[in-house]
Amino acid sequence: MSCKKGIDKYMFCTNSNYYETLVQYVKGISSDVKKDEKCNDVKTSMTFFNNVQAKDICEEFKFLYKSFSTYPDGKTVKNDPFSYYDCYFLNYWLNDKLRENVSNDSIMVEEFYEEIKNKDKNFFSKTNDLEAYLHVIDPTVLENMKLLYKLYDNAVNIMSIINTQNYTDEEEKNKYHKSCSEYTNECDKKYKEAMDRCFNSNDDFYNALKNFKDGYKKISEPNSNESNACNPREFLFFPEYDPVPEKEKRIMTIKISSTLSVLSLALPLIYK
Repeated sequence: MSCKKGIDKYMFCTNSNYYETLVQYVKGISSDVKKDEKCNDVKTSMTFFNNVQAKDICEEFKFLYKSFSTYPDGKTVKNDPFSYYDCYFLNYWLNDKLRENVSNDSIMVEEFYEEIKNKDKNFFSKTNDLEAYLHVIDPTVLENMKLLYKLYDNAVNIMSIINTQNYTDEEEKNKYHKSCSEYTNECDKKYKEAMDRCFNSNDDFYNALKNFKDGYKKISEPNSNESNACNPREFLFFPEYDPVPEKEKRIMTIKISSTLSVLSLALPLIYK
Protein backbone atom coordinates (compact mmCIF):
# COMPACT_ATOMS: atom_id res chain seq x y z
CA MET A 1 0.00 0.00 0.00
CA SER A 2 1.11 3.53 -0.69
CA CYS A 3 -1.18 6.12 0.86
CA LYS A 4 -1.44 9.66 -0.39
CA LYS A 5 -0.25 12.36 1.95
CA GLY A 6 -1.88 15.74 1.96
CA ILE A 7 -5.43 14.63 1.18
CA ASP A 8 -8.37 15.94 3.17
CA LYS A 9 -8.15 14.35 6.62
CA TYR A 10 -11.92 13.80 6.66
CA MET A 11 -12.19 12.08 3.26
CA PHE A 12 -11.87 8.54 4.62
CA CYS A 13 -15.29 9.02 6.24
CA THR A 14 -16.91 8.68 2.81
CA ASN A 15 -16.09 4.95 3.03
CA SER A 16 -17.38 4.58 6.59
CA ASN A 17 -20.14 2.12 5.68
CA TYR A 18 -17.52 -0.29 4.33
CA TYR A 19 -15.23 0.29 7.30
CA GLU A 20 -18.06 -0.21 9.76
CA THR A 21 -18.85 -3.54 8.09
CA LEU A 22 -15.28 -4.63 8.79
CA VAL A 23 -15.44 -3.37 12.39
CA GLN A 24 -18.65 -5.30 13.05
CA TYR A 25 -17.17 -8.37 11.37
CA VAL A 26 -14.20 -8.28 13.75
CA LYS A 27 -16.51 -7.84 16.74
CA GLY A 28 -18.57 -10.82 15.61
CA ILE A 29 -15.64 -13.23 15.67
CA SER A 30 -14.02 -12.14 18.91
CA SER A 31 -13.08 -15.73 19.79
CA ASP A 32 -10.89 -15.93 16.67
CA VAL A 33 -9.47 -12.47 17.22
CA LYS A 34 -8.15 -13.44 20.65
CA LYS A 35 -6.03 -16.29 19.27
CA ASP A 36 -3.14 -14.02 18.28
CA GLU A 37 -0.45 -15.02 20.79
CA LYS A 38 2.01 -12.40 19.51
CA CYS A 39 -0.09 -9.73 21.24
CA ASN A 40 0.30 -11.39 24.64
CA ASP A 41 3.43 -9.52 25.70
CA VAL A 42 2.86 -6.11 24.08
CA LYS A 43 4.53 -3.55 26.33
CA THR A 44 3.45 0.06 26.68
CA SER A 45 3.65 2.81 29.29
CA MET A 46 -0.02 3.68 28.72
CA THR A 47 -2.44 2.88 31.54
CA PHE A 48 -5.65 1.16 30.42
CA PHE A 49 -9.04 0.93 32.11
CA ASN A 50 -12.59 -0.37 31.30
CA ASN A 51 -11.21 -3.91 31.67
CA VAL A 52 -9.28 -3.40 28.42
CA GLN A 53 -5.61 -4.28 28.01
CA ALA A 54 -3.01 -3.46 25.37
CA LYS A 55 -3.31 -7.08 24.25
CA ASP A 56 -7.01 -6.61 23.39
CA ILE A 57 -6.45 -3.56 21.20
CA CYS A 58 -3.45 -5.19 19.53
CA GLU A 59 -5.56 -8.22 18.59
CA GLU A 60 -8.43 -6.13 17.23
CA PHE A 61 -6.13 -3.83 15.27
CA LYS A 62 -4.31 -6.72 13.61
CA PHE A 63 -7.52 -8.54 12.75
CA LEU A 64 -9.04 -5.34 11.35
CA TYR A 65 -5.90 -4.81 9.28
CA LYS A 66 -6.14 -8.38 7.98
CA SER A 67 -9.83 -7.89 7.09
CA PHE A 68 -8.92 -5.47 4.29
CA SER A 69 -7.38 -8.40 2.43
CA THR A 70 -10.18 -10.80 3.31
CA TYR A 71 -13.00 -8.42 2.33
CA PRO A 72 -11.67 -5.81 -0.14
CA ASP A 73 -14.10 -3.06 -1.13
CA GLY A 74 -14.00 -3.92 -4.84
CA LYS A 75 -11.88 -0.90 -5.76
CA THR A 76 -8.57 -2.54 -4.91
CA VAL A 77 -6.52 -5.27 -6.51
CA LYS A 78 -5.61 -8.58 -4.95
CA ASN A 79 -1.94 -7.76 -4.41
CA ASP A 80 -2.71 -4.32 -2.99
CA PRO A 81 -5.90 -4.55 -0.91
CA PHE A 82 -5.55 -1.08 0.61
CA SER A 83 -7.08 2.04 -0.91
CA TYR A 84 -5.77 5.57 -0.43
CA TYR A 85 -7.97 6.23 2.61
CA ASP A 86 -7.59 2.97 4.49
CA CYS A 87 -4.48 4.06 6.39
CA TYR A 88 -6.31 7.19 7.56
CA PHE A 89 -9.14 5.03 8.80
CA LEU A 90 -6.73 2.75 10.68
CA ASN A 91 -5.19 5.81 12.31
CA TYR A 92 -8.68 7.07 13.23
CA TRP A 93 -9.73 3.68 14.62
CA LEU A 94 -6.58 3.31 16.74
CA ASN A 95 -6.87 6.87 18.08
CA ASP A 96 -10.51 6.35 19.00
CA LYS A 97 -9.83 3.00 20.65
CA LEU A 98 -6.97 4.36 22.73
CA ARG A 99 -8.87 7.52 23.71
CA GLU A 100 -11.71 5.38 25.04
CA ASN A 101 -9.50 3.08 27.08
CA VAL A 102 -6.38 4.96 28.18
CA SER A 103 -6.38 7.12 31.29
CA ASN A 104 -5.19 10.74 31.42
CA ASP A 105 -5.52 11.11 27.63
CA SER A 106 -1.85 10.14 27.36
CA ILE A 107 -2.18 8.08 24.20
CA MET A 108 0.88 7.12 22.14
CA VAL A 109 -0.26 5.95 18.74
CA GLU A 110 3.08 5.71 16.94
CA GLU A 111 4.84 3.91 19.79
CA PHE A 112 1.97 1.46 20.21
CA TYR A 113 2.02 0.54 16.51
CA GLU A 114 5.81 0.14 16.50
CA GLU A 115 5.54 -2.25 19.44
CA ILE A 116 2.87 -4.31 17.65
CA LYS A 117 4.83 -4.32 14.40
CA ASN A 118 8.10 -5.36 16.03
CA LYS A 119 6.34 -8.40 17.51
CA ASP A 120 5.16 -9.55 14.06
CA LYS A 121 6.97 -7.76 11.22
CA ASN A 122 5.85 -10.14 8.46
CA PHE A 123 2.20 -9.52 9.32
CA PHE A 124 2.39 -5.88 8.20
CA SER A 125 4.37 -6.58 5.02
CA LYS A 126 1.59 -5.26 2.75
CA THR A 127 1.94 -1.77 4.22
CA ASN A 128 5.54 -0.65 4.18
CA ASP A 129 4.70 2.93 5.15
CA LEU A 130 1.69 2.71 7.46
CA GLU A 131 3.67 4.18 10.35
CA ALA A 132 4.03 7.42 8.39
CA TYR A 133 0.28 7.97 8.70
CA LEU A 134 -0.21 6.98 12.32
CA HIS A 135 -0.18 9.90 14.74
CA VAL A 136 -2.15 11.35 17.63
CA ILE A 137 -5.26 13.10 16.31
CA ASP A 138 -6.34 16.27 18.05
CA PRO A 139 -9.35 15.40 20.30
CA THR A 140 -11.55 18.04 18.63
CA VAL A 141 -10.73 16.73 15.16
CA LEU A 142 -11.29 13.16 16.34
CA GLU A 143 -14.76 14.09 17.58
CA ASN A 144 -15.48 15.72 14.21
CA MET A 145 -14.38 12.54 12.46
CA LYS A 146 -16.65 10.39 14.64
CA LEU A 147 -19.66 12.51 13.71
CA LEU A 148 -18.89 12.57 9.99
CA TYR A 149 -18.11 8.85 10.00
CA LYS A 150 -21.54 8.14 11.50
CA LEU A 151 -23.29 10.52 9.09
CA TYR A 152 -21.93 8.73 6.02
CA ASP A 153 -22.69 5.31 7.49
CA ASN A 154 -26.31 6.29 8.23
CA ALA A 155 -26.76 7.95 4.83
CA VAL A 156 -25.63 4.83 2.97
CA ASN A 157 -28.00 2.69 5.05
CA ILE A 158 -30.88 5.06 4.25
CA MET A 159 -30.03 4.99 0.53
CA SER A 160 -30.00 1.20 0.64
CA ILE A 161 -33.54 1.17 2.06
CA ILE A 162 -34.74 3.81 -0.43
CA ASN A 163 -33.45 1.67 -3.28
CA THR A 164 -35.33 -1.37 -1.94
CA GLN A 165 -38.50 -1.11 -3.99
CA ASN A 166 -40.15 -4.48 -3.45
CA TYR A 167 -41.48 -5.77 -0.14
CA THR A 168 -42.93 -9.24 0.29
CA ASP A 169 -45.61 -8.00 2.69
CA GLU A 170 -46.68 -5.08 4.89
CA GLU A 171 -44.80 -6.51 7.87
CA GLU A 172 -41.51 -6.40 5.98
CA LYS A 173 -42.23 -2.83 4.83
CA ASN A 174 -42.92 -1.77 8.43
CA LYS A 175 -39.63 -3.35 9.52
CA TYR A 176 -37.74 -1.34 6.91
CA HIS A 177 -39.68 1.80 7.85
CA LYS A 178 -38.65 1.40 11.49
CA SER A 179 -35.01 0.93 10.47
CA CYS A 180 -35.15 3.94 8.19
CA SER A 181 -36.71 6.08 10.92
CA GLU A 182 -33.89 5.15 13.28
CA TYR A 183 -31.21 5.97 10.69
CA THR A 184 -32.99 9.19 9.70
CA ASN A 185 -33.39 10.44 13.26
CA GLU A 186 -29.77 9.69 14.11
CA CYS A 187 -28.53 11.25 10.86
CA ASP A 188 -30.60 14.37 11.53
CA LYS A 189 -29.35 14.63 15.12
CA LYS A 190 -25.70 14.05 14.19
CA TYR A 191 -25.90 16.58 11.34
CA LYS A 192 -27.11 19.33 13.68
CA GLU A 193 -24.51 18.40 16.29
CA ALA A 194 -21.78 18.45 13.65
CA MET A 195 -22.90 21.78 12.18
CA ASP A 196 -22.94 23.33 15.65
CA ARG A 197 -19.25 22.46 15.97
CA CYS A 198 -18.35 24.52 12.89
CA PHE A 199 -17.15 27.59 14.67
CA ASN A 200 -14.31 29.91 13.62
CA SER A 201 -11.35 27.65 12.85
CA ASN A 202 -13.41 24.63 11.83
CA ASP A 203 -13.50 25.61 8.15
CA ASP A 204 -12.23 22.26 6.88
CA PHE A 205 -14.85 20.36 8.88
CA TYR A 206 -17.55 22.74 7.66
CA ASN A 207 -16.48 22.06 4.06
CA ALA A 208 -16.53 18.31 4.76
CA LEU A 209 -20.13 18.62 5.99
CA LYS A 210 -21.03 20.63 2.90
CA ASN A 211 -19.63 17.83 0.75
CA PHE A 212 -21.68 15.31 2.71
CA LYS A 213 -24.83 17.41 2.23
CA ASP A 214 -24.24 17.78 -1.51
CA GLY A 215 -23.59 14.06 -1.88
CA TYR A 216 -26.56 12.80 0.14
CA LYS A 217 -29.26 15.49 0.14
CA LYS A 218 -31.25 13.04 -1.99
CA ILE A 219 -32.16 11.10 1.15
CA SER A 220 -34.19 14.10 2.36
CA GLU A 221 -36.07 14.60 -0.92
CA PRO A 222 -39.61 13.30 -1.58
CA ASN A 223 -39.72 9.90 -3.25
CA SER A 224 -42.10 9.24 -6.14
CA ASN A 225 -42.49 5.66 -4.98
CA GLU A 226 -45.33 5.83 -2.42
CA SER A 227 -44.63 2.31 -1.22
CA ASN A 228 -41.11 3.23 -0.12
CA ALA A 229 -40.40 2.68 3.56
CA CYS A 230 -38.45 5.92 4.03
CA ASN A 231 -40.22 9.18 4.82
CA PRO A 232 -38.06 12.29 4.12
CA ARG A 233 -40.39 14.44 6.25
CA GLU A 234 -38.77 12.95 9.35
CA PHE A 235 -35.74 15.17 8.74
CA LEU A 236 -35.94 18.32 10.87
CA PHE A 237 -32.46 19.77 10.27
CA PHE A 238 -30.79 18.02 7.34
CA PRO A 239 -29.94 19.42 4.83
CA GLU A 240 -31.03 23.04 5.44
CA TYR A 241 -29.66 23.61 8.95
CA ASP A 242 -26.60 25.87 8.77
CA PRO A 243 -25.89 28.05 11.82
CA VAL A 244 -22.44 29.15 10.70
CA PRO A 245 -23.32 32.44 8.94
CA GLU A 246 -25.43 33.58 11.90
CA LYS A 247 -22.68 32.72 14.36
CA GLU A 248 -20.11 34.61 12.31
CA LYS A 249 -22.37 37.66 12.22
CA ARG A 250 -22.82 37.55 15.99
CA ILE A 251 -19.06 37.28 16.50
CA MET A 252 -18.47 40.25 14.22
CA THR A 253 -21.14 42.24 16.08
CA ILE A 254 -19.56 41.43 19.45
CA LYS A 255 -16.09 42.36 18.19
CA ILE A 256 -17.35 45.66 16.75
CA SER A 257 -19.26 46.46 19.95
CA SER A 258 -16.19 45.69 22.05
CA THR A 259 -14.03 47.92 19.85
CA LEU A 260 -16.52 50.79 20.08
CA SER A 261 -16.69 50.40 23.86
CA VAL A 262 -12.91 50.59 24.16
CA LEU A 263 -12.82 53.64 21.86
CA SER A 264 -15.55 55.38 23.85
CA LEU A 265 -13.40 55.01 26.96
CA ALA A 266 -10.13 55.90 25.28
CA LEU A 267 -11.19 59.02 23.34
CA PRO A 268 -11.85 61.21 26.42
CA LEU A 269 -8.37 60.34 27.68
CA ILE A 270 -6.79 61.21 24.34
CA TYR A 271 -8.38 64.65 24.17
CA LYS A 272 -7.77 65.65 27.81
